[in-house]
Amino acid sequence: MSDLRFCPACGMQLPRVAGVPVRFCPGCGVRLESVEDDPGVAEHANGAAADDGAGEGCEPSVAVPADVPTRSAEAASPSGGTASADAPRAGDLELHTACDASGGQALAQVALPRGWRIEEAHLERSSSFDCPISVGVTAAGLAGERIVYRSELCYVDAGAVAKRIPTQTERKAFMHVGAACDELAQACAAQLGARAEVVAEQPYPSSAAVDIEHERARVKREAANDFAIQGFSMEPSDVIYECRMRRYRLAGAPVPTELAVAAKVEGYVASIGGVAGSVGKGVAAGAEALLGAGLSSGLIGGVLGKRLRERQAAAAAGQRAVKDQAPDQGDYPDGAPFKLGAADLLQWRIRDSFCLVAPEGRLDEAASTALASMASTLRLNPSIAREACAQKQQMVLEQRQRTQMNIAQQQQQFAAWQQMHASQQAAFDSYQQAWFERSDRQHAANMAASAANFSSAGVGTGAASYSDAIRGVNHYTRPDGTDVEVSVMADQAWVNGSGDVIGTRDGFEPGFGWTELPRQ
Repeated sequence: MSDLRFCPACGMQLPRVAGVPVRFCPGCGVRLESVEDDPGVAEHANGAAADDGAGEGCEPSVAVPADVPTRSAEAASPSGGTASADAPRAGDLELHTACDASGGQALAQVALPRGWRIEEAHLERSSSFDCPISVGVTAAGLAGERIVYRSELCYVDAGAVAKRIPTQTERKAFMHVGAACDELAQACAAQLGARAEVVAEQPYPSSAAVDIEHERARVKREAANDFAIQGFSMEPSDVIYECRMRRYRLAGAPVPTELAVAAKVEGYVASIGGVAGSVGKGVAAGAEALLGAGLSSGLIGGVLGKRLRERQAAAAAGQRAVKDQAPDQGDYPDGAPFKLGAADLLQWRIRDSFCLVAPEGRLDEAASTALASMASTLRLNPSIAREACAQKQQMVLEQRQRTQMNIAQQQQQFAAWQQMHASQQAAFDSYQQAWFERSDRQHAANMAASAANFSSAGVGTGAASYSDAIRGVNHYTRPDGTDVEVSVMADQAWVNGSGDVIGTRDGFEPGFGWTELPRQ
């Protein structure tokens, strides 16, 4: 037991002191040496332990978790009857360490019958929030049996409205555990150039098959943790958990071969309407009520109002259809599609899947011994869960930073647009004011010259008309009786409450707040 890297009871990293064996765990105090002398330690040591082997190391004297199948484990037998006489006792199992082939990191511990070995182990990282880290382990037996383990495969299923939401997780329609086992079996059979045909079905080969409520509570707890990491205070509206094992015959295989697949399917449903939390819900509800009041009262008219009313009616019809089609029970039998509302997201995964391939006649024994012990004793390194949690938090932090940068960039662009608009308006006002001032000065000069040359009123009037024609302006009367000149290029003149005067042509009307001036 001195070769353990972390405690088999609590998962704490053990100190490494050259030449000095660690007798007790510094975290929980469990005795780590001479386990055979203390039966109580054997029941308690069910954590994530590992040794220094490069994927093939074992510890024959290690204490095995209590749920490892023994000679009397009927539930572990593929046929549902009494287990094989060769079923391993706790002392017949060896503790193996699954280490990453590339980095050498200890990924998991697992107890296997004597003669079995860890053939391969690997760690996969992705940019998906739902499945940042996945572990794969392959175990091999003496007669050519192989067990391929995968920690999880994550997917997302969505309702009609929620399908527009971008996600890093692969979109896939929800499958019940039987269909998931069939898909894994067909993928495994395709690698052998064969086709999988279902032969029998039986319970999942571990305590997960009987602790359904406990497992559902775990799924709900993990969903709440994911929401908390993303800053939401909410719980899933529905939780899914199923586990099963299926046996297959491989038709068309070069050598007669049998296959068994055990998997869990779990997930939870979340509504995008509740993602923003209680504050977000209140804001959304207030905005929706305000929009509905505007539509019903006719304040929002035109094309926009028409489209909003059509969308509102379509959404109401969709909600009625979903409500009419939804059954009274929350659970659905295998093969029936899972019912999602228009705004629902279903985060689901195929978890702890085992694919056992064995020569014909060897499947029963391999399933009742190696597969059952592997499904019951495989424990991932606790540091992997911590690393996955840290990676999720980092993803959320980076997403928030990108969002803040986008908001700041949009605010800068809007401020620049406002400044440009103000500059253009100021230049236009300055040009218009200068034009009026030049026109007034020219008119005054013409009138002065006409008065000096002609003394009679008729001659003065003719000179004024001649001056207007030369300068290209028409005279209009303001509401207060004063005179204003507007270019002859305009057919009409308008004034607002501030006294601003503009000219228009071709029947254009500036709109509310402008009054047309009479022409002299």
